[in-house]
Amino acid sequence: MSETGKDGLLMNKIMAGFLTAGIVLWGANRIASVVIHTEAPEKTAITIIAMQTAAAPVAAAGLASIIPLIGGADVAKGEAFVQQQCSSCHTLNQGGAAGVGPNLYNVVGGPMFAGAGFAYSAAVKAKAKGNWNYDNMNAWLADPAGFAPGTEMSYPGIKNTQTRADVVAYLRAQAASPLALPTPAEVKAASAAPAATTASTGGGAPAPAAPPSIDTMFKTADLAKGQSIVNEQCSSCHSIGKGGAILVGPNLYGIVGSKMFVTPGFTYSGAVAAKANGVWNADNLSDWLENPQGFAPGTAMSYGGLKNTQTRADVIAYLNKNSDKPTKLPGT
Repeated sequence: MSETGKDGLLMNKIMAGFLTAGIVLWGANRIASVVIHTEAPEKTAITIIAMQTAAAPVAAAGLASIIPLIGGADVAKGEAFVQQQCSSCHTLNQGGAAGVGPNLYNVVGGPMFAGAGFAYSAAVKAKAKGNWNYDNMNAWLADPAGFAPGTEMSYPGIKNTQTRADVVAYLRAQAASPLALPTPAEVKAASAAPAATTASTGGGAPAPAAPPSIDTMFKTADLAKGQSIVNEQCSSCHSIGKGGAILVGPNLYGIVGSKMFVTPGFTYSGAVAAKANGVWNADNLSDWLENPQGFAPGTAMSYGGLKNTQTRADVIAYLNKNSDKPTKLPGT
């Protein structure tokens, strides 16, 4: 230190400090470049594949038709599927507000991609030709992105043909005037192509065996199971007890052995009135429960039917018990 009290080497010390800091920084960068590689790898570790929205349109010939299945479709299963997979984006009640997607009341038979309160994308508007019918609704539900490439609907589609039929049957019922069911000629035409393909290839599974007669099943019918099915699938529309009120459908007490489609206080449609021949017995009640639309085409009853023969026997046996005078069922 000089006589004036100032350090004569102060400037040298400052310069040495800057130099040392620079050397440390340079060294750190060199070490980092060795330890941490910044070059891009030769192969991407994870490839993110974008959703394909421009898939090829569904080929009509390659998609199984739902027309042969609509008449016997299970409306209850269709409703359960819609509630599980569609109701988070769509409302289904008449006059319901649009959500992520449009309201679906009266969609089957209604104009394609049209409706107040919802802004449709250009991709689907380009496909809006006429009304929704069984064929184009089938194709849309099977593969929305294939039907209308570029659609904003990200749902991948319903791949099972029977499930699509069940869903369309349920959606069809959500209307003031449901779309007419396919005619026998339309069903035959829709069924002909797959049959011809099977014949031409010489393959295909053998024809299923005829189901056993329901008359053989009443002896072992399970009344508890029948009651469970009625409570689960029928009680929302029908009362069961004696003197029960008319609901959406007629009271069912004493139905087995009663006159067909004749219940005081209930107005039956012309479609079922035309089938009112005689009384309800085990066989014709089984036919009705298996496929109401097939039994009386045009009926207002939207229920898809009970396809299992033993289940129908259980239900009929339970309904027969709920009567002042139960009838003798076959085999009992």
